[in-house]
Parts: sequence; C-alpha cells; structure tokens
Amino acid sequence: MEGKECLSVVPAETTSTEQIEHEQVCVTVRDCTTGKKEQHLTQLVVGADGIRSNVRRSLNTMAEEYKVWPGTKHGKFNVKKYTTPATGLRLKALQLPPKFPIPNNDGTSIESFSKNMYVFIAKNKGPKDFVRFGLLPMIDNESCRPCNVITRPSHDIWKLEKDGEVYKEWFQKAFPRLPIQTNDKSKALFPDEEWDRFAKAEYTSFPPAQRCTGLAAVSPQGQAGVVLVGDACHAFSPDIGQGVNAGLADVVALGRALQGVNVLTGKEDEKKGNTPAVGTALKTYEHVRSPEIKALIRLARFGSPYQYNQPLYRDKIGKMLWLSNLVLRLMLNKLTFGIIPKQCLLEAQNPKQTFRKIMRKADTTTAGLVGMLLAGLWYTVLRKFVNFPLVV
Repeated sequence: MEGKECLSVVPAETTSTEQIEHEQVCVTVRDCTTGKKEQHLTQLVVGADGIRSNVRRSLNTMAEEYKVWPGTKHGKFNVKKYTTPATGLRLKALQLPPKFPIPNNDGTSIESFSKNMYVFIAKNKGPKDFVRFGLLPMIDNESCRPCNVITRPSHDIWKLEKDGEVYKEWFQKAFPRLPIQTNDKSKALFPDEEWDRFAKAEYTSFPPAQRCTGLAAVSPQGQAGVVLVGDACHAFSPDIGQGVNAGLADVVALGRALQGVNVLTGKEDEKKGNTPAVGTALKTYEHVRSPEIKALIRLARFGSPYQYNQPLYRDKIGKMLWLSNLVLRLMLNKLTFGIIPKQCLLEAQNPKQTFRKIMRKADTTTAGLVGMLLAGLWYTVLRKFVNFPLVV
C-alpha cells in the first residue's frame, strides 16, 4: 500500500458467523498524506518493512492482542544485536560523472571505466582526518559513480559546517592532486551543486549485526499468519555483500513453503501432496530459514569486518589478525587439497553451500586449530615441569 504507514498487525476479531474465530489478521495503516487510519483484514501478512519493522514490533510488544493465538511466543521476536568492528561507521556518497578523468603526475588524465574499482587515499594520516574515496564497480558506463566516504563518528568531517564550500575546501586539502577546487568550473571533479547536496545530506550509520529468532506467528487453526522477511528479521553492515541476496532468499523460501515444495531445492515433495495451509507453510519457512539466518549473522560478524581500513590502532591490529587468520586457513586449504575449508567469506562465494554449512565447517576448523594449540601448550608444560618424554 503505497503512501501508507503500518501502525499495527494483530489477530482480527470475528466479523461473521461463517468465519472461524481469530483466523484473520487485522492490519491498521495510516495515510501519510491525510493522516486517516484504515483497517484491512487478510489471511497472511508479510512483514518486509525493513530494519525498523512495525510488523515485528507488533509481534514483539502486543502480547495482550496475541493471546488469542496461544502458540505465539513473543520473546522470539526480540532483536538480538551483535556489535562488529564495522558497527557505527558513517557513510556519505558523492556522485561522480560518468567516465570521470583521473589526473596523472604529468598533467594528463585517464578516463575511468565503470567496471573498474577505484580507491583514492588522502594525504591525511591522523585518526580523525584520514579519509578515502571508494568506488565500487558498475555495469553501466554511462551512469554516475557513487563515491563512498566511510569513517568513524569521531572523524573531523562530521564536525564541519553543513556548507558545500566548507566541504569542498576540506576535501581539496585532503586530496591536493584531484581537481576539486578549481578556477575553471568545467574541469572540477564535482560541481558546486553536488557539494551542496553532500553537505546537507544525512549520513547512513552501519547497524550492528542483528536478527530475531522468530520469523512467523500462526493462528490456532493455521488459516492465518504473520511472517517476517528481509531486514525485518535480519540486518547487518554491507561487509559481506549478502544483504540483498539474503532478503531474496527469504522471499524464495517463503514462496516455496506456500507452494508446498521443498524449501531448499524447490522440488516437489510427493509425500506432501496438496498445497499446505498458511500456518503449516509459515512453520516450515521458519524451521528452515531461522538456522540459516543465525549462520548468516555469524558470517556477517566475522567474514570481513575490517575492509573499510579505518586508521585507529584497534582497527589496524584487528585487520592484521583477521588477515593472518585468512592467510592461515587459505594455506591449510591448499596443503590439505581442500579438506580444510577456506576462510568463511571465501567459502560464501560458492552458491551451492548454505550459510549453515559454511559456518559449521569454519567452526570445525577453529575447534581443530584451538585443540592443536592447547595440546601443544600442554605438552610443552609437561616437558618443562614433569620431564615428559617426547617418545614413549
């Protein structure tokens, strides 16, 4: 419903003698223009309303209304949040023109290409003034290129006056080789209008990795239900590039569950036969997707949280340790001819593997490495203090 804000989602009261009691859902919405409230009755509500989901809030807080659905456990809709090294980072984006020129030392320039990734590093090296321009690859070479600026909240740029000229002057000092502040406006990398827009635009803050264990609530007879998909039930910073994929996977899994086919493969199950009731389908969806989402959030926490190259010492040390772990697992993978898996983010590049399988393999490797380390330490202690022989 375009232009409408969802206010609540609760079991509906019976309005007809032909209806089974509480086997419908009542959705209350408000028109964003007029403020008028409306109520709609339906059999199924899909909460795809983002990280601040009002559908999830209704499931979590309206315990009194959901008493008529005895199987609903409201605690499972509490959001579990996990702080990662990327949590709290702030992002703003400048728009570069298509095929923008990249200056050389000799005064010439190179035309950029959309499928290439570019990184421009400022001359500033301090913890509060270091900055980079990051440009991800794009397919369309005729489109504007978003130029991402990602920093900690304590960075100097968040203290600047919201004026385009102020930002332009600051970035010209940080990137002296780029034509940001020039007398010839036609040669400027960004037009003045873009600096004004950038200065006044609000930043985006990376959320903690978060999920709720519950994905669905079902009526007593299973004829109605409420279900969550996408950011409404899981969200994380864009470190692993799986945000859109995970949301689409939820939708595909829900569609398959409603059709009565295998949720993982999409193949028909001869034993099930007819299309299942809404309640049965939602329970199947929750049973299959909930463990996947749990594994996905763990992947988001440990996959690649230091890729934004922040200048604080804790970020530098964390990235060094993370990179050492990645290299170690990659070497072990090569030495064992694939028996030991690669680091979890590299394993996630294989579309045939589920997130559960990826993280189970990663945990098994971690347990093995920790066990070997502890065994080595224990043996060293025995050798030193008990004169334990090397060979018995």
